[in-house]
Amino acid sequence: MKIIYCHHAERNINPKKLRSQNDDITENGIKDAELVAERLSSQKITAIYTSPFLRCKKTAQIINRQFNVPIYEEERFNEIGSVEGEDWKDGLQRTMQALDNISNKFNDDDTILCVTSGINLSGFVCWNLKEKPHKNFPFMGAENCSPIMFYDRSNLSYREKTFERPYIANRYRKDKRYKIIEPTFGEMKAQLKLELKRQTELMHIFTDKTRRENHLMKLGELERARDLGEIEVRKYLANRLALDSFQLIKDIATCENIDPLSIQSTTALDLSEERCIENFTAFVERLFYVDTNIQETLMLIYSTIVSYINYNEISYEDVMKYSVIEEDEKGSYTKGKFVCKI
Repeated sequence: MKIIYCHHAERNINPKKLRSQNDDITENGIKDAELVAERLSSQKITAIYTSPFLRCKKTAQIINRQFNVPIYEEERFNEIGSVEGEDWKDGLQRTMQALDNISNKFNDDDTILCVTSGINLSGFVCWNLKEKPHKNFPFMGAENCSPIMFYDRSNLSYREKTFERPYIANRYRKDKRYKIIEPTFGEMKAQLKLELKRQTELMHIFTDKTRRENHLMKLGELERARDLGEIEVRKYLANRLALDSFQLIKDIATCENIDPLSIQSTTALDLSEERCIENFTAFVERLFYVDTNIQETLMLIYSTIVSYINYNEISYEDVMKYSVIEEDEKGSYTKGKFVCKI
């Protein structure tokens, strides 16, 4: 496995204010991040992990324009010393734990980019040398936007990795071919957004009869669908998509400390199927922007789904009978699991 460390882009510091997690990056920093993306263009990046600090997230998103891969927030990549009462040894330890966690989730031939702060470089070196963290381990700094490659050969190699609802994941526990891995909070939040993005792809699939039948075949419901007829099948698929989408929206809201009830809207606009797909795709993409208003965007996505089921002549009340809000109820993605095939 290859892990690429990258210090965030140049921080925009206001001399009249204390430094904070929400410090932005400068114009020069944006250009530097674009250069890093160009330098790494030959690398087959599988995923990007970033500290929740704004300057790290923005740097990661600029670099990701080159790769278009999932970005996960990793709180353990916060600056060493940013946790109250933490000493140097503790900071090294949590950085190394994060790297162990990442290396266990990907294949030996994967390349992972980690965007974090300069002071965290010592944790990466300590992890790479397999040295036990101690208070005298030397400090190692790095210039802004300086990618450094580390190599690690994992003992496990996963051929498949999927994100499942907890009650679905449980059936794999007794099968030695599979390993269940708990996602971190940042991974879970990003994965919920990626699952919602998958629903936009399904909307496109459902408009084409051949692709729709291939999807039904994977579900094992093709024969039943042919008995129902095309109109009823479209209604069935739209209802199923709405159920999953509503649940994902509620779970994302829960992760963002937003009351799920506050983003519900029963307003259905008179939109064509094509327009519903366009709006849904655009609004879901907005969730991945750093500066987006999450609550407003979730409301727009929710309203678009209501318009979509209205187009398919499905009652909103009928869909809501099967939709759940509580995160611990069956059907919720919150606290989902990664199922890895060894």
